[in-house]
Amino acid sequence: MKYLVLVLKGMAYGVTHVAPGLGGGLILILLGVYERFVEAIGNFLVQRERWREFLAFLIPLGIGMVIGIVLAAKIIAAVLDRYPVATMVFFMGLLIGTIPSILKMDRDMRVTPGRVGAFFVGLLIVLLFRTARPAMALGGPEALDSFVGAAYNSLISFLAGGASVTPGLDGSYVLLLGGTYSPVLEAVAALSKMVVHWGALLSTGISAAVGILVFSKLIDTLIKRSPPMAYYGVLGLVVGSVYGLWPKEVTVMVSAWALVLSFMVGLCVALLLGRAPAQE
Repeated sequence: MKYLVLVLKGMAYGVTHVAPGLGGGLILILLGVYERFVEAIGNFLVQRERWREFLAFLIPLGIGMVIGIVLAAKIIAAVLDRYPVATMVFFMGLLIGTIPSILKMDRDMRVTPGRVGAFFVGLLIVLLFRTARPAMALGGPEALDSFVGAAYNSLISFLAGGASVTPGLDGSYVLLLGGTYSPVLEAVAALSKMVVHWGALLSTGISAAVGILVFSKLIDTLIKRSPPMAYYGVLGLVVGSVYGLWPKEVTVMVSAWALVLSFMVGLCVALLLGRAPAQE
């Protein structure tokens, strides 16, 4: 049963890889597996005596992640296209709902000058990250099948993988900044038609995995050395992300009640997930 739960949590994590603005790290915090995730990924090649423990956790989570990515590729694109403002407001509610969970991640979360500084560092990182100008899309997935296209996509995907495990940041937005989001999304969606763009998929998958590995080790080390400082930094990342999700352009009149409802649904989902047991 616990493995089925991990698959479901992995599916939720996978969705964040194709939903711009929704960071995978935040979802892992909500689901109560963030620390286990960065510890397992960050120490997988170091603590070989714990391979069985790590694999028992990572394999079902990874299976769920792949399923979530494939299923969400078309659904997320369609929802964002039809209801962009309401979707972003839902994600804003989801983010704000993570704050209580973050404040409970360590027993000593008192406010100190150093922790306030960490909060503002996290806040500044996201504000700079979100205000960066996205690049133009490179075209279809065929653009990433060439050697040059795959090499460029590897660099962007490495950074995206790191962002996907950093609360407040998200890999999808890094792909948007690099101009590879659309071709990668199309390549993933094409799998449902049994069409495989090997260059796009391999360069994305392998490089993102390496990025996740490297950044997870860094984050795991930081959390173990100074948990409260790390979580105050996470809190700044979360607050900054709320600004990043605010719709830049509203091209369609949206009912205020619809936006309030979307926000409240996202908030309630986050609060409910935050109350779930952290361990399996």
